[in-house]
Amino acid sequence: MKSKPSKDMRKVNIISALGIAVIMMGCENPMTFRTKVNEDGSLEKTIIFEKAEAKTEFSNVFGISEKNSWIARVNKPYDSARVKSNKDNFKIQFSKHFDSDQQMNMELDKRMDTLFQIHAKFEKKFRWFYTYIRYSETIRPINRFKMVNPKDFFTTEDSLFIQRLPAEGKTISKADSVSLLLLNEKVADHFANMGLFREIYHTLEEVIKRNLADKKWLDTLQKNEEVIYKLIEKENGISDFVTKVTDDLKIPLPKLKATKNFNELSKELNARINFMSFARDGKYNNEFEMPWTVVASNADSINGNKLYWQPVVQKFIYMDYEMFAESRRLNLWAVVVSLAIIGLTVFVLRKKTT
Repeated sequence: MKSKPSKDMRKVNIISALGIAVIMMGCENPMTFRTKVNEDGSLEKTIIFEKAEAKTEFSNVFGISEKNSWIARVNKPYDSARVKSNKDNFKIQFSKHFDSDQQMNMELDKRMDTLFQIHAKFEKKFRWFYTYIRYSETIRPINRFKMVNPKDFFTTEDSLFIQRLPAEGKTISKADSVSLLLLNEKVADHFANMGLFREIYHTLEEVIKRNLADKKWLDTLQKNEEVIYKLIEKENGISDFVTKVTDDLKIPLPKLKATKNFNELSKELNARINFMSFARDGKYNNEFEMPWTVVASNADSINGNKLYWQPVVQKFIYMDYEMFAESRRLNLWAVVVSLAIIGLTVFVLRKKTT
């Protein structure tokens, strides 16, 4: 009798068959980010999961909780008649004060494969009549595949097209709609599938090395790369990946042990795929509150000293996406000093002419 695939095994199978689906299918994880920028360089950061499971209060893609000094506030679902469970859609808000951008980056820009990464940068410059503050937040790419290079799949034209995509929900031309469809197909059908193939193929190699001493089976695996790739491409799912591959290729692996090995070796890949899937399904809102008059930005909309972005996820699939704002304040003392100098100069010149 066939052993029942483990939960982790089923997870890898489903994701493998779907090729991480189409990257822009639906937005199930709405999130709001807010940053109040103070003129001394300190920051008030708020992260809100608008529609989350209860466990998000303790475990989430930012790695934040009350354990690392964030203030958490949980609002129960609006419909009190619903049966309480971890699947209820809670609004969970985290907030924290940071003395500097470097301090915030230590928490929100950790180079970990299962965490969302945002890099903040605060700059303050004196220009005599004005003092300028430039603040930016850069969302790091959500791609977590380690064995494919985005440069091999995406062109400069792809990147330029992504950069000019409008905010979430804004209309685009028919020509751009076609370009977007082609881009999504390239992401899912080529980049994601190849990323999965390379990592799963590497895992299969390790399973064979652990269980079979004869290197000819690695050669068999290599000769049948296309067969394995097609298995990953299938949309019907694969109930037991190791069994399917070994049966098709006639590799004499001990199935129970090989499946256990595959599950163990796939845990880290699972974690990365889970992160990518969550981030892919995100709907993002970001807000800056600047201390002075805004003079420059790449925001989608501005209301006084508040700026808003609603980036589509393609913006940061494989490249950085920077959101910036610049504000300035008139230096009254510089005006007074300048007028005094001008007045003194005029006085001296007049005195010399008399």
